[in-house]
Amino acid sequence: MTVITGPDRRVTLLVVATLALSTLALLETWITRWPGKDRLDYPIFDRLFVFTDNWGAALEILVVLLVCAVPQLRRAGARLAVTLGENPRTTAAIAFAALSVGARFVYHASPFAMDEYAQLAQAHAFAHGELSWTVRADLIDRMVPPAFRNYFLAVNVSTGREASQYWPGYAALLTPFAWAGVPWMLNPALATMSLLLLHALGVRLLGSREAGGWAMLFALGSAEFTINGISYYSMTAHLALNLLYAWLLLDGRPLRAFLAGLVGGLALILHNPVPHALFAAPWLVFLFHDVRRWRALGAVLAGYVPVGLLVGAAWPLYLGSLVPAQAPPAGHAVAGTVWLLMYSRISSLVSFPDFPLVCARLYATWKIWIWSVPGLMLAAIGGARVVRGPILLFGASAVLTYAFYWLVPLDQGHGWGYRYFFPAWAALPLLASAAIVAQPIDADTRNARREWLGGFALTSLLLATTLRLWQVNAILDEHFGQRIPVPHNGRWAVFVAPHRGLYTWDMIQNMPDDPHRLIMMSFGASRDAALMAAEFPGAQRVLVDSRGSLWSLQDGQAP
Repeated sequence: MTVITGPDRRVTLLVVATLALSTLALLETWITRWPGKDRLDYPIFDRLFVFTDNWGAALEILVVLLVCAVPQLRRAGARLAVTLGENPRTTAAIAFAALSVGARFVYHASPFAMDEYAQLAQAHAFAHGELSWTVRADLIDRMVPPAFRNYFLAVNVSTGREASQYWPGYAALLTPFAWAGVPWMLNPALATMSLLLLHALGVRLLGSREAGGWAMLFALGSAEFTINGISYYSMTAHLALNLLYAWLLLDGRPLRAFLAGLVGGLALILHNPVPHALFAAPWLVFLFHDVRRWRALGAVLAGYVPVGLLVGAAWPLYLGSLVPAQAPPAGHAVAGTVWLLMYSRISSLVSFPDFPLVCARLYATWKIWIWSVPGLMLAAIGGARVVRGPILLFGASAVLTYAFYWLVPLDQGHGWGYRYFFPAWAALPLLASAAIVAQPIDADTRNARREWLGGFALTSLLLATTLRLWQVNAILDEHFGQRIPVPHNGRWAVFVAPHRGLYTWDMIQNMPDDPHRLIMMSFGASRDAALMAAEFPGAQRVLVDSRGSLWSLQDGQAP
């Protein structure tokens, strides 16, 4: 049970500050607009912030005003948190069904960005017992642009062999779902697992089922959680495995600690080692700090070896053999080879922040606010100030994760909310729950805080989630609308014409086990026709328009 210290804050301050910060977030999305530029002139990260998050910020203001005006929302939200806490399995089942529907129909059951496609393609290769897959080397320039090679995909341009450039853990989790034809169900399952773990951690750390209910409600009311839960990004897997890692470590017994190490080892290789390493560091320091926990520390470190270190080391070696240009000079020992590969891939992403990175991280900070339940960050800060014990390790992981990415000169590009922060995002609902159930305050103040935060979470669940689902579906409709739909029967080649500002290259997604279609970038109608005549004689062009062209292949012509 967590020890409670410190005074309570006035509920009025929470409401006023929430309204003020949501207003500032909306103003920030307007201030950052570029004069004389239209939407497609913006890189995708800035575009989503300026033209998508502006509506999210405006809706947060509306949520606060509605909760102020309708007391029934406040009371209903507080009752809902209690109900969720008493019925976690039912809540999880309903959430899984809803998220699965969202993944299938809102997210099109298809990867949006290359980050998502690379790992899904790898999963399809794994499902067929292969570590990599082959495309025709003479078509490589049409299928993988130079900027993507050895960034998203490891590509041998001589042999046509490809593999995901990311570590293979998330692809491995996707593999059974890909084999069954439902890869879009993985993230809903992982989000559901996260909900159950949030409930379990709330009960263990804060001593009541109600605390677990609040953590679940705050997660479900935050679009950061639900939208990532219907995507193909590996962030939801990071969140779920980090929660399981913490839950196992809190048990304190060496066997559970060893299992935590196994989970942590898988988390290290989900797509790169940094997100879990940042999350785990405070927990390992916590174990090291007390000699009585050294047995658990040794057990958790041993647990990292089978998957985290061995597979984590083997995958860069494999990529180096697949694409010799990635391998370091000959003569290095195996350990040195692995270290150089890992070091070169990670250290190259760290630098002192310049002005564009500072701007990107400021926008990302606003994204954490805009994509969460209104006031959640403030409630989490309040909770961190009044609790003691292991729950604060979640806060330490979140702070370390947030701080580290100020040194990474990438704005995240595509992605929902601030996805770099999401592996440690669980700190917000857990600490906000502490602000409600763990404070030594009088009954009236406690009930008022329950009602206001419950009203914010419930109204955000109803309105903000609806808005974000609509926005994501509209963005993906525009994205996938660049490509001519392929009939289900027959064998087809599709050329995708380039479109300004719409990231057309991300549309070139060929699954390793799809024998019915070949998707390529168009280099112009005449050059496309010449390529088809040379490579697929007898193929017939059946459609051409501004999106590109669709060609029917002859029997026996395999894409």
